[in-house]
Amino acid sequence: MLLIAGLRGWVQLRSAGEAPHGVIGRAMSRKTSARAAALFVAWLETVEAAGRRPIQVQCPNCGGISNDEQRLIVACGLATSAFDVGLELLEPMLIDGESAMVLARSLNLALADCGWRLPARLGRPAVGHPSPQRTLH
Repeated sequence: MLLIAGLRGWVQLRSAGEAPHGVIGRAMSRKTSARAAALFVAWLETVEAAGRRPIQVQCPNCGGISNDEQRLIVACGLATSAFDVGLELLEPMLIDGESAMVLARSLNLALADCGWRLPARLGRPAVGHPSPQRTLH
């Protein structure tokens, strides 16, 4: 739920006319690391800059996950093992997905270093996160 929560928080703040960088960065930093948080913020800034349209998320109260959320999370999970597939997933959303995928790869590895498992980091960090797995597909 980590990436979904960060992504939804980002979009909600944008929709309210607020800058999400600080709030989301601090929240991500508490759950991960300063490095992972900075990469998450840079990743979403890049996604927005290359976007064909605003990111669409599912209302948390309605359940489910939007196509955009799925594409972004799975692309991030694939960034270290199937870069080209991740690019294809982002193509309907982004004019140029290459930069977003490069940042997704770095984010992916930074999250793994914090104990968050691949591909979508939906769980909690592994206890003691001994040696995080880099690919789980």
